[in-house]
Amino acid sequence: MMNRKEIIKRYKEKLQVISEREYDKNQIVLIGDCLIENLNMEEHLNGKAIYNNGISGDTSELLISTLYKRAIKYKPNKLFISIGSNDMGFEKTSVKDIYNNIITIVEEVKRRSKETEVHIVSVIPVNPANMDNINREYVDSRDNHEISMLNYYLKNYVRKNKLKFVDITKYLKNDFYQLDLNYTFDGFHLNETGYSVVSEQIKIHI
Repeated sequence: MMNRKEIIKRYKEKLQVISEREYDKNQIVLIGDCLIENLNMEEHLNGKAIYNNGISGDTSELLISTLYKRAIKYKPNKLFISIGSNDMGFEKTSVKDIYNNIITIVEEVKRRSKETEVHIVSVIPVNPANMDNINREYVDSRDNHEISMLNYYLKNYVRKNKLKFVDITKYLKNDFYQLDLNYTFDGFHLNETGYSVVSEQIKIHI
């Protein structure tokens, strides 16, 4: 597992690759953290004209600063935004500040790419099970109650502003509002079964 310094270095490298890529406008763009970047496009969304501009380690503040390069310049037909978990885990950002940052992201997209249909993807909880495979650094730094609160606020915001909400959490959680262990290999990152669930929900909206 990469440390924070390595994550930042790789973030810059990935952003450079995205910035230099040739692209067509009016397509579908995915942005966000590792949940997006690690989605195997060929396996799960093959045949779709989609740009995966997710970067592991992404936070809402980083996404604000890189939004033009990763989304706005594409003038996407549809934009899927998955962000927030790393704000809690890396930066200890409050739910209120994360929520406000996401609103800033949406409003900037709507201002500079007026025809883009915005989809907000729910933040998935973690599973703090007492098992050897659980990534304690990532899991213990996130609070499922705060994740639930953030999703509640985002869902209401989407409803009031006539956006789209992709509620992957509904299908990935167990009865205790934890990430179901069938869908993860370390309590935080999704396995292929988990990504099959995510891709099916995205397909509904594309």
